[in-house]
Amino acid sequence: MSFKKFLFTLSILYVNTLYQQDIAPRLDLSAQQAWEYFDNRSTVKPQIVKVQGTQYYEDEFKLSDLRYFGNIKESIGYMRYDAYNDVIEIASTPDVERSENILLKNSDIIATINKKEYVFLEYDEENIKNKKGYMIRLYSGNNYSLYQKKIKIFKEAKKTKAGITESQPPRYASKTDFYIQTTDQKPQLIKISKKSLMNFFETKSEVKNFIKKNKLKVGKIESIISVIEFADKSTNF
Repeated sequence: MSFKKFLFTLSILYVNTLYQQDIAPRLDLSAQQAWEYFDNRSTVKPQIVKVQGTQYYEDEFKLSDLRYFGNIKESIGYMRYDAYNDVIEIASTPDVERSENILLKNSDIIATINKKEYVFLEYDEENIKNKKGYMIRLYSGNNYSLYQKKIKIFKEAKKTKAGITESQPPRYASKTDFYIQTTDQKPQLIKISKKSLMNFFETKSEVKNFIKKNKLKVGKIESIISVIEFADKSTNF
């Protein structure tokens, strides 16, 4: 059976809305349950006409791998992450504009898209507790893990003082946050600064010396990963 027919069959079996969050697949079924199909299109946030930018950081669908409850499925299909709706779209070919097939939101279903590992987790934002969403796993260790949360926020058009014309068109704004997870705890939001990183760990002085010795600029992702890796290996719980 071709992948296109495979997805069509799934679309008949699984009719769900885009924002259904807590569907847990039965363990005795195959990885086919990793897909959802939404038919009630009125529940989907509409694409704004003439909007500046898109809800994607990477517009193209990429051939992707899938880890389904510990089982690796290589080159399972073409996927891309919708950072505005916080869903992963799936397509049978890479040249489609939009797909109505989405990955089931479950912490045991992990997609690797363009070498980025997307994990569905529960976390706390500054003002919102127990939120769930996709994060990119940058580092996974015995004591600490580092995640990147990439967000797209829709901004309404700004009007001139007279209110006749737009001074700025409607647009998607980008936002990136970083989270550190300790052992089995929820990921915690952390500000990217030398002081915040040092204060997060019990080995504060060691982390400080490590940053200074290696002349790390904590604004760079590579430097943040290096700090987390060092703290992970020098911490014993």
